[in-house]
Amino acid sequence: MNKFGAMVVAAALVSAPLAARAEGLQVVDAKLGKGVQDRKITEEATTFAVNERVYLWLKLAGSPADTVKVNWKIGDKVEPYTLKVGGNPWRTHASKTAYQAGEWTVTVTDANDQVLKELKFTVQ
Repeated sequence: MNKFGAMVVAAALVSAPLAARAEGLQVVDAKLGKGVQDRKITEEATTFAVNERVYLWLKLAGSPADTVKVNWKIGDKVEPYTLKVGGNPWRTHASKTAYQAGEWTVTVTDANDQVLKELKFTVQ
């Protein structure tokens, strides 16, 4: 092997861990709204009424064998849900009745609890 070939192999070995991380599950797009129709969010919003249903729509890319966790949080109370990822790319959604006024956070994490996306919304 010549010097150039050895440098290419060395560069590939050094960059391999970075490429592996870049290939993991990612949130390509995330939106909050008042419904989901035809696999798209409807009435995109960040403010909702008490007892209104809030929808989180996700477009994911990465490993189809993964799951994501959706954590709905108000104050100190966290309510987790798990969604399966069945393909690449994959669109899915979760919903929650906003039963309490205040500042809410919805966080999407991978199976290792790494935060992939976080959105905030207000319930009045």
